[in-house]
Amino acid sequence: MKSIIIGLICVMGANILLGATVSTFKCEFKVKKLLCGCFKAFCIVLACILMYLCGELNPTLMIASIGGVNMNLGEAMQAIFVLGIVFYGYKDLIKIKELLGV
Repeated sequence: MKSIIIGLICVMGANILLGATVSTFKCEFKVKKLLCGCFKAFCIVLACILMYLCGELNPTLMIASIGGVNMNLGEAMQAIFVLGIVFYGYKDLIKIKELLGV
């Protein structure tokens, strides 16, 4: 689980850096938008840490039923974070493509 949280933090950080780079090259860079992105990432990271601790302290608490499969907090977080990595990873690849002019 820790590797998934670290992976999500990494792709979010990459997304912020690539977004700032793309907007700079397009002469559309806005400090306020960068700060909003950093604040969003910080809040998500802090929330992830708190939820991870809660999941570790309460591993038997079932909170979701997805497709008939009961999930505890840790399993549900893992599924959502994997989707987050896919989402941010896709956005990062689009920005890299744009920067490389491919």
